[in-house]
Amino acid sequence: MTHPHHLTPRHRARLALSSVLPTLLTVPLCAALAIAGVLPWSIAPTVVVALAIQAAVVYVRSGPGLTGRPSNGSAPPR
Repeated sequence: MTHPHHLTPRHRARLALSSVLPTLLTVPLCAALAIAGVLPWSIAPTVVVALAIQAAVVYVRSGPGLTGRPSNGSAPPR
C-alpha cells in the first residue's frame, strides 16, 4: 500500500508538465522573434532544454522519499 502523500507516476508527470506549461507557451514567441531578427536563434532551443530540465527536477522531487516527510508516517507533532 502506498503512503497517502505519494503521487503516482502519472500524477507526477502531470505535475511536472503543468509546472513548465506557462513558460513553454513562450517558445513560439521566441521563434517568431528570432525570425524577425530580434532574438538570436539559440534562445528557443535553450528555453526548451531549460524547461525539460525543470520538468525532470519537478518529477524527481515529487517522488516518494523526497517530500521532506518520513516514509513510515511517523512525523513529529507540530
